[in-house]
Amino acid sequence: MEHILRTLSDWLVQQDAIESCDRELYEYAMHSFLVSAIPLAIFLIVSGVIGMLTEGLLIVIPFMVTRKFSGGYHAGHAYTCMMISVGLLASSFYIVIHAECNWIVHILAAISGLSVMINSPIDSENKRLEEDEMNQYRRTTCLLVIITIILYSALIALNQRHYAVCLAVSLVLTAILQLPCIIQRSKKRKSLK
Repeated sequence: MEHILRTLSDWLVQQDAIESCDRELYEYAMHSFLVSAIPLAIFLIVSGVIGMLTEGLLIVIPFMVTRKFSGGYHAGHAYTCMMISVGLLASSFYIVIHAECNWIVHILAAISGLSVMINSPIDSENKRLEEDEMNQYRRTTCLLVIITIILYSALIALNQRHYAVCLAVSLVLTAILQLPCIIQRSKKRKSLK
């Protein structure tokens, strides 16, 4: 992937679209975009092919928007990130296909939503947040989780339980990807005592 990004940035410099001193910035931006876009594209293509585009959208949109503000685990390499993303999203389909919207799903959605609200935002080593950003991200995450829970409840009330499971899965995915960071933070606190 690095070779492709370098070739693209070279071409942009040759076309006078960017300055050569900005090459690294554009390569990083393209890298970030591709790391996010490729798993999303794969997921949406697969969900469309298997006739579950609505379910795919109900999983991935709340997940991506909430995760942007809540933070969580980030893989060290792009390929690792893509493999984990595709694996988690594929297992999400399996759950949506086989799970019934029962009390277990309700409890998992509630626990995941609470966990995400309590533990967010998780500061990334790649991008440190200032105190005012932390507060804004926390409020935004809480609002997004509340909206997701309201939509989840509305879908249940409208007897669209299959779609409600998709929203529950998006909350559980967000909470799962925060878990490694929460465990690491807990270990650091214990070692400081």
